[in-house]
Amino acid sequence: MVELRERYAEFQSKEAEVVVVTTTDVPTSKLIAEDLALPYPLLSDPGWAVFKGYGAGAALGAPLPAEFLIDGSGRVVARYLCDLVPNHPPLDATLARIPAR
Repeated sequence: MVELRERYAEFQSKEAEVVVVTTTDVPTSKLIAEDLALPYPLLSDPGWAVFKGYGAGAALGAPLPAEFLIDGSGRVVARYLCDLVPNHPPLDATLARIPAR
């Protein structure tokens, strides 16, 4: 989340919005967002509805990280689903997948 914060302007320059969804409750998510001074929304999904809706896997009682690029019409244009080994793509790769406007 910190790297996303530090590079948020790069997403904005591509007219892309960053939204992070966590499994923490609303008060905890709010505290995290304030503590980290996040410029983007940190949404709370303690029931995993968003994770399940987008097909993210789970292990050890928690959903696995996932990343989705969703276009302006709500269509998923790219996705990354983590397996048991955290292997998130670098932000440069994510930024490169956002179409130029």
